[in-house]
Amino acid sequence: MTGQGDRIRPPRPTWSKWLLASGGVLALAIVLVAAFVVVPAISEARRTCGTGVEKRGDNEECVGVTDGAYVFSPELQGVEEHIRAENEAVAASGRPYVSVAVLLPMTLTDRDILSVEWVRHQLQGAYIAQHRANTTQSWGSVPLIRLLLANPGSRLAQWEPVVTDLVGRVTSERLVAVTGIGLSLGTARDAVRRLSENRIPVIASQLAADEFSEIPGFMRVSPTSSTYGLAAASYVRSTASTATVVRDVNPGDLYPKTLATAFTRKFSDDTHKIVGRTEEYDSSLPGIENTFLQMMPNICGNQPEVVYFAGRENHLTAFVAELAQRPCLDRHITVLTGDLGLIGPPGPEMQRGLRTNVTVLAPGLAHPEAWTREPQAFNPTAVASFQEPQCTGCFRAVFPQERLDDGVAILAHDAVLTVVWALRGIPRLAPAQATAQDVLQARNRLHGKLAVPGASGMISFDDKGDPLNKAVPILRVRPDDTPEFVQLSAPDS
Repeated sequence: MTGQGDRIRPPRPTWSKWLLASGGVLALAIVLVAAFVVVPAISEARRTCGTGVEKRGDNEECVGVTDGAYVFSPELQGVEEHIRAENEAVAASGRPYVSVAVLLPMTLTDRDILSVEWVRHQLQGAYIAQHRANTTQSWGSVPLIRLLLANPGSRLAQWEPVVTDLVGRVTSERLVAVTGIGLSLGTARDAVRRLSENRIPVIASQLAADEFSEIPGFMRVSPTSSTYGLAAASYVRSTASTATVVRDVNPGDLYPKTLATAFTRKFSDDTHKIVGRTEEYDSSLPGIENTFLQMMPNICGNQPEVVYFAGRENHLTAFVAELAQRPCLDRHITVLTGDLGLIGPPGPEMQRGLRTNVTVLAPGLAHPEAWTREPQAFNPTAVASFQEPQCTGCFRAVFPQERLDDGVAILAHDAVLTVVWALRGIPRLAPAQATAQDVLQARNRLHGKLAVPGASGMISFDDKGDPLNKAVPILRVRPDDTPEFVQLSAPDS
């Protein structure tokens, strides 16, 4: 029965049930669409560091490509601002231009052997070449040069998305070449190979391992590992007849093996001997300093006049420090190594080693003192990019607090200059039509009378893209200063 106060409610129409149900479905659909749109957008925003640059890898480094608008490190801000301003001037000029990318690790971690100073000098040298090419007639006048800064992260670990980005800019931003690189690592080799597959030439400013010479379209303005080994052996053969080799066997580093092989081949003959077995260490494992200390009895027992250290500069400092613990402190030892591009004034540990009857010598990348000591070996116009009197756009004026004796800025300048020389110094199509293929074609002409007039010396490339018979400076490490210039030494001398 139904009470008096109860009302009989008729059932709702079917359409009303459908409307309520569909309204719920519609609301749910809106929520789901919002989730699919908003959540990825938030995630993307969190990954984005700036235009063309985003966080990647376990360390969430900001990697990618920028025209200088995004600053990868506070220590790079000054030079990046110069590059951005120059790029904006090029875009506003209305004149034909091309883009050149500088591919370098610009966000460093504790695993890197590079320093922020090294990166900064690379960018400074590239900028000076760009600015001089755009504002003087030293190497022609068109096309103008834009610089793109491409950061593949620590140890080039994020090279793949960055190289993919660069490939896309061949058309969109008229990319004609990539310079830089800096490390003879497997990741660097993979990056160069991918660029080669896409017919983008690579002109490395500083890259030593000989294995890169097998990659089509590759060039370098720095000496090879073999050149360093040969130059060191040539220099020391007149004063020493015995040597022991210390070598890094890290499987991920291509550089040390070539150094050791070249030195041994050049040094050894009937009157020059490698004494004792090669003392090996693996820089991919911990305890390097312990290993160096354990080498000292054998090194003294071999009684070498020279120890050839085939390894990286940061490990050289540890090795020299451990020489202070060797049993034969009364015996003078000369340590030779690959190059001193990363060595500044030694720290206290290395100083102690140097003061125990030890001399450290090595070929360098380039050195400004060579310009005045042996001026006949250099093109005055290229040298003027660094120290011409009253020049407001030269290195000394723009970066007065920066050092040149590590040679890094000089070689970075020469790498960009090589692209400029290839496009302007050889007859070709109109500047507005310049492409990466034109640089690849010109690569075959950059030798002999058409050698690149670099600030590090004339650069004549062989058929593999390596510099031919390039003289390198021999440097001596000083206990309380940067390395000093000794002389130029050609590897075939």
